[in-house]
Amino acid sequence: MNVNEKIKALRTEMKRIGVQAYIIPSADAHLSEYVATHWQGRAYLSGFTGSAGTLVVTETESGLWTDGRYFIQAESELAGSEVQLFKMGQSGVPTITEYLANTLQEGSCVGFDGKVLAASNVLEMLKTFEPKKIKVCGEHDLLDSIWTDRPAIPSTDVFIHETKYTGYSCADKLNMVRQEMKKSNLNGYVLTSLGSIAWLFNVRGDDILFNPLVVSYALVLEESAYLFVDSHRLSDEVTNYLTTNGVTLKEYDEIDEILASSVVSGRILCPLETVNYYLYHVLVNHEGAEVVAGFDLVNNLKAVKNETEIKNTHNAQVKDSCALVGAMQEIYEKLDAGELVTEYDVREILEVYRRHQPLNYGSSFGAIVAYGANAAMMHYNPTKEKCSLIEKKGFLLIDSGGQYLDGTTDITRTFVLGELTEEEKIHYTLVLKGHINLSKAVFQKGCSGGNLDILARQPLWSHGLDYRCGTGHGVSYFGGVHEGPQGFRLTQTVPLQPGMMTTNEPGVYEAGRHGIRIENTLLVVEKCATEYGEFYEFETISYFPIDTKAIIVEMLNDEELAWFNQYHQKVVETLSPHLTGKALEWLKREAIQLSR
Repeated sequence: MNVNEKIKALRTEMKRIGVQAYIIPSADAHLSEYVATHWQGRAYLSGFTGSAGTLVVTETESGLWTDGRYFIQAESELAGSEVQLFKMGQSGVPTITEYLANTLQEGSCVGFDGKVLAASNVLEMLKTFEPKKIKVCGEHDLLDSIWTDRPAIPSTDVFIHETKYTGYSCADKLNMVRQEMKKSNLNGYVLTSLGSIAWLFNVRGDDILFNPLVVSYALVLEESAYLFVDSHRLSDEVTNYLTTNGVTLKEYDEIDEILASSVVSGRILCPLETVNYYLYHVLVNHEGAEVVAGFDLVNNLKAVKNETEIKNTHNAQVKDSCALVGAMQEIYEKLDAGELVTEYDVREILEVYRRHQPLNYGSSFGAIVAYGANAAMMHYNPTKEKCSLIEKKGFLLIDSGGQYLDGTTDITRTFVLGELTEEEKIHYTLVLKGHINLSKAVFQKGCSGGNLDILARQPLWSHGLDYRCGTGHGVSYFGGVHEGPQGFRLTQTVPLQPGMMTTNEPGVYEAGRHGIRIENTLLVVEKCATEYGEFYEFETISYFPIDTKAIIVEMLNDEELAWFNQYHQKVVETLSPHLTGKALEWLKREAIQLSR
């Protein structure tokens, strides 16, 4: 079936259960950013393959809501279908809730699978729908009726992330969580976020592409802890580790039974942003439990890396940078020799070099290898069947990263392959200036990424330019490459703390022309303490040359030029002991000093 035929089949199912609209988000039962194929219903129905977006189907219309990273891609992939693109955050574009409230008749019903929508989203809908008496129904997963070859929920083997990598045992971390629970007088805490569960229980798996996570639920009580994961996935070693650390094991689908039982009582933390509506509904109807809305405790704990995690991450970053040097040396050599190289070929070469590094566990996401105008699509995804041939002119943008037992990496460089326009050089230099401004920031304790985001945007704003996304995101530790609650975004309010890692990736994206991004990972460290308070700064922990061939040196001030040269010196000093031959020659050739 094509997109329109699938939507027609969905409408038949909607009529059968009596709903006038149906919502299909990009999430799984754990509200993950990256989801296993079983939950990729939005992509299956709409044809839009980006990682973020929500499809809404009414009796007569259908719309796809996505953010600025995907506007260009979505317009291309939705072409020819009935699905209308709603550009989130743009003037005059309604939110999904506003659209439904304005479009549906009084007394209508909105359907969805309650396991894939956050409780907070549904509660917001109910409040907005109240004047028109619009109801919601979260009982039906209609995808099962029309997706005949739907993949099963993943169920890979679980393994333990050893203490030599994590710094703390599962029991240690459970104690940390219980200390946080006491501060808010909590008797229990429901966890559904896969990244939080992986960190807390030191478990990993291969359930989601690029994310070493385990499909599971968890419940922490004052004297006990439950991990809900299918037992056939656990070896004796894993079972022994968890039970020895005070964990009671239950099957994955027993979560609702336990939440509704007498085991759960008192004040139970249920983070509305991360717990799905189905489980929230179970808890809120439990007479012995008081649902406490709040934030995910583990999300905040794991964001601040401990000494072991920081040390290991440095090692992972060095290995990853060496892999990237080797890969780029080979790619340039092939291009110089006149060989045909596609974007997909570059992705494959990157995979090979990372795989050869010690403790590598694959890529941290599908590498964005975008040549020329393709780079204007922030999350462009080349495939073997659909990719561009790389020529020796213009820009090649590569955004990639690796998973290692000792850390997760994410880095972007825009490479100069040949002749550039004056506009391309100006835009590249402005992006670099913004990147440097944020990298060398010194800020007072209590500042958030929202306070600092403007530093990266200011050079672009001064030329009437901007980018439709945040400037950076938190980076996990052998987990999902994107991590909260920290980040660089104008609306970000979470204070930055020493030990937090956040990417710094301003860019320019001009549709049909070019895309430019420069990204490093920053570690928040202490700077000094004075009578005016505590001050922090950033340590750049990504080590790879920034292409100098597009830089208009005259546009850099003395401080920016000094930062750039110091960074290149650090790159050479850090990587040289680990490289030999052509790779080392390439590094020294690229990591040069700039002068006026």
